Amino acid sequence: MKAKKVWAVVSLILLVSIYKLFYGAGTSKVRARPQVSVKVSRVTESKIHTVLEFIGTAVSNESVDITSSVAQKVTKINFSDCDFVKKGDVLVQQNIDKQLAIKKQAEINLQEQQRELTRISTLKKRNVIAAKEYDSQTTKVQDAQAKLAEVEEEIKERTIVAPFDGMLGIRKISVGALLSPGTVITTIDDIKKIKVDFSVPEKYLSLITNGCKIEATSIALPGKKFHGTVQAISPRISATSRSISVRGIIDNDDYLLRSGMMLNVIIEMQDRNAIQVSESAILNVGEKHYVYVVDSENRAKQREIEIGERRDHLVEVTKGLTSSDTVIIDGVVKISDGDVVKISKDSENTDEVK
Repeated sequence: MKAKKVWAVVSLILLVSIYKLFYGAGTSKVRARPQVSVKVSRVTESKIHTVLEFIGTAVSNESVDITSSVAQKVTKINFSDCDFVKKGDVLVQQNIDKQLAIKKQAEINLQEQQRELTRISTLKKRNVIAAKEYDSQTTKVQDAQAKLAEVEEEIKERTIVAPFDGMLGIRKISVGALLSPGTVITTIDDIKKIKVDFSVPEKYLSLITNGCKIEATSIALPGKKFHGTVQAISPRISATSRSISVRGIIDNDDYLLRSGMMLNVIIEMQDRNAIQVSESAILNVGEKHYVYVVDSENRAKQREIEIGERRDHLVEVTKGLTSSDTVIIDGVVKISDGDVVKISKDSENTDEVK
C-alpha cells in the first residue's frame, strides 16, 4: 500500500517537471512567436509616362452608295473604277429626251406669258384694263415658271452627280441598263481623312478627352505612322464589356488607308506623378488588393489599396498609400496582420527605417 502511494507521488513530481520544462514554471504563458525577417521598401512618388494602345477600325470620313431615284435607262457613264471625283461631277446620265422636249415647250410658254404680262402691265398703267386681268396674267406666268421648274427637277433626278469629293468604288452598271430606284451604281468614299473607331476600358476614361493626340499604324504599311486627334467619346459605357467607344480622326493625304483596315492606335498621355510599389508587395484576394505597411514599431499592418497601371514589375497605387509609407516587398506570405517583423539589411530606400 505504501509502495503505491510513493509511486503516485513520484508520478506527480514527474508531470510537474515536464510541465515546467515546456510551458514555464508556475504559469501557462506561451512562448512568443519569433520575428520574421522581411525586405521592405520606402514608397516613392515618381513621374509616369503613360502610353495607351488599342485596336481600332478605319472608317471613311464620308461614305455612301450612289443610286438612282427613278426608273430609267442609262445613256452615258462618265467615270471609271476607283476614280477620284469632285462634288457635282456628273457620274451617270439617264435618258432625258422626253424631259428635254417638255423643257423646251415650257420655256417657250413662259416667254409668251411674260410678253403678255409686259403688254398688260402697260395697259394697266394707262387704266385701260381692269386689275383683275393683270392678276390673271401674273398667275399664268407663275404657273409657267412652276412647270419649267418641275421638268428641270426631273432632269436633275436623271443626272446622277457626286455628292462630295471622294474616291469611287467598282462600277456595277453598264450603258443601256434600266436602273430602278435604289439600284447601286457604285460607291463613293471621302478618305482624305479617316475616322478610326476603337474601344477604351472604362478605367482609362478619365485620361482621354476630345482633342487628345493619337498615332495610328497598320501592319499593311510597315514603318508608316498616321497622326490625328480624338474627335468624339461616346456618352455610354457598354454594360457587357465595360468599355466606351471612342472615335478619332487622322490625316490620310496620301490615300494609303482604306475603310475597314485594322489599325493599332496609340495615345501618349502627359507625364503625371504617381505612387508605385513592387508587384511582390501586393496580396490579391479576389478583386481586392492589399499590402503590409510597416509602422514605427516595426509592426506589419495590412492595408487595402486600389491599383492602376502595371509596368516593369511596378504597380501604380491610386488609393491607400502615401509617399511616406514603408511596405513589405519580400516575405508577405510569411506574416499576418499585426506581426512584429525584422527588417532585412538589404531593404530598398530605408535609410530612415529602424
